[in-house]
Amino acid sequence: MIQKYENIMVAVDGSREADLAFVKGINSALRNQARLTIAHVIDTRALQSVSTFDAEVYEELQAEAKKLMANYEEKARAAGLSDIVTIIEMGNPKTLLATDIPDANGVDLILVGATGLTAFERLLIGSSSEYILRHTKVDLLVVRDKDKTM
Repeated sequence: MIQKYENIMVAVDGSREADLAFVKGINSALRNQARLTIAHVIDTRALQSVSTFDAEVYEELQAEAKKLMANYEEKARAAGLSDIVTIIEMGNPKTLLATDIPDANGVDLILVGATGLTAFERLLIGSSSEYILRHTKVDLLVVRDKDKTM
């Protein structure tokens, strides 16, 4: 039986690994004639420790995210996709990408770039892709940079 995906989500953050996942996401969406959902999560966990927080920082992060997403959407359209959804959320990337965004948008495949964390860093903070793998209800493809050694 051949699996046909209808809504493919790619998690992007501007990193090389996310860009590789994005390219695979475009190709998968084209092959499956699927919607491409491009998701970016602004990680606010680090910002919560700042006691006096200026709203201007949030606005700057939002503006940067909108620019990033416009660039990804333009590339997806240039590749031939027309059914594209972009999502910018603020919060914990792990939970938003694993369950919240996929559940709310009917995603059936998630693509993420592999993390560049060392084994010790994964032990301390855990990788997003590992968290998503353990908690998502849909298929997950972790895209690795073949040129990078861990």
